[in-house]
Amino acid sequence: MPYKHTQIGYVIILAMLVTVLIAILLKVMVLLFIAGVVGILFSTLTVSVDGECVRLWFGPGFISMRFALGDIETCQVAKFRCCAWGIHGWPGKGWLLNVSGFHSVELKMRKGEKCYIGTDEPEALEKAIREAMHAALHRFLKVE
Repeated sequence: MPYKHTQIGYVIILAMLVTVLIAILLKVMVLLFIAGVVGILFSTLTVSVDGECVRLWFGPGFISMRFALGDIETCQVAKFRCCAWGIHGWPGKGWLLNVSGFHSVELKMRKGEKCYIGTDEPEALEKAIREAMHAALHRFLKVE
C-alpha cells in the first residue's frame, strides 16, 4: 500500500517570516533573500513509500533523497534528542532530515549508514516502510 505524508515546519515558517519582517524594516535585502529561500526550501518535508523505494523531499522538491527498499536493512521508530531542522550529518549517528519535532524513523542501510527521517507520524511511516520491504522481498523471492 503506497504511503505519502507531508509535514509542515511551522517553527521554520514562523522564524523565516520574522526574519523577513526584520530584513524589510532594516532594509537588508540579502537577509530578505536568504530567509525567503530557506523558508521555501525547508518549510515542508514530504515522505513517500512505494514498491521500490522511500523518497523524501523538502518544499517544492529541489532537495530530495531516495532510498531503495533493497538497500534498507532495518527500520525503526527513533527519537532524536537534538533540536535541529533541515539536513544534518552527525559522525557515528548518520543523517537527520526533518522540519519539526524530535520523532523520526531510523533507516539502517545494508552498508552500515543510518538516516533519520523526521516525521510527526513515526509509527505510520515505520509500518509503511516495513510493509513495502516485506512486499519487495516476496516479489524478489517469487522471481527467482
